[in-house]
Amino acid sequence: MDDNVNITVRVPTDLKDRLDSLARTTKRSRSELTADALQRLVDQDNDEIEHIRRALEESRQPDARVVPHKQAMAWIRSRGTAAPLPKPKSRRRTPA
Repeated sequence: MDDNVNITVRVPTDLKDRLDSLARTTKRSRSELTADALQRLVDQDNDEIEHIRRALEESRQPDARVVPHKQAMAWIRSRGTAAPLPKPKSRRRTPA
């Protein structure tokens, strides 16, 4: 029994053209390429969500070391600029 199902996806014309070109080059069907791409995306997103869940769980521990959000975002935004900020130091989480 086939466990595959059909789905319909709307994509920009240029993406369809690139997919067609890739299908011809690799001698694989658009369906196979699309299914593989969706599988990788779903796996990657699920891994990322699990990583975030674990990090949040760890951050709630009494001995957790964290960087305040505003401080972390300021550092991230400064990267690649003429005046990058130094990497922020973590500190013990303050109880809520």
